[in-house]
Amino acid sequence: MTMKADEVVQVLLRWRLRVAGVAAAIARDVHAADDIFQQIVLAALEDREQFKDSDHLLAWAVRAARHRAIDLSRRRKMITLPDEVLDLLEAQWANPALGALPDRTEALHRCVSRLGTHARELLQKKYADGLTVTTIAVQLRRTPDALYQTLSRIHRALRECVARELGAFETVAGKVVT
Repeated sequence: MTMKADEVVQVLLRWRLRVAGVAAAIARDVHAADDIFQQIVLAALEDREQFKDSDHLLAWAVRAARHRAIDLSRRRKMITLPDEVLDLLEAQWANPALGALPDRTEALHRCVSRLGTHARELLQKKYADGLTVTTIAVQLRRTPDALYQTLSRIHRALRECVARELGAFETVAGKVVT
């Protein structure tokens, strides 16, 4: 049975962070990973008759993200992980049974969007741009210790927000947070 176009899009959007994460982990570039995800959506829509079900589509999307990211890394003359390591990772990435990850990740994205502009910019510099705390501290004319404290507060706020979003209990410094 052929998957309908809207089914393909729904499945890929549900697993967007995982598929783009594969590309980002290999290519080490979140912007390129978003481009790769968009290419995968278009390719999946063009060839949707090949997919038996959503699990098959997810496995194909992860494999496609892997290959496209490797191709990009090679064009950029970057060293990639060995194939044996990528094979082990791909087995995990393509496993739909790890479904809690998208929910948690989506909750994290919602929580990040609620942060103030300064906090979001700080997270962008640290995680998306890959800058060190020392480099960011110099840019912001702050001490690294002050920046570590700020990041710690942001991380704590995000952890508590994600726990609330998921309706889960998490232990934070020995206390139960809902």
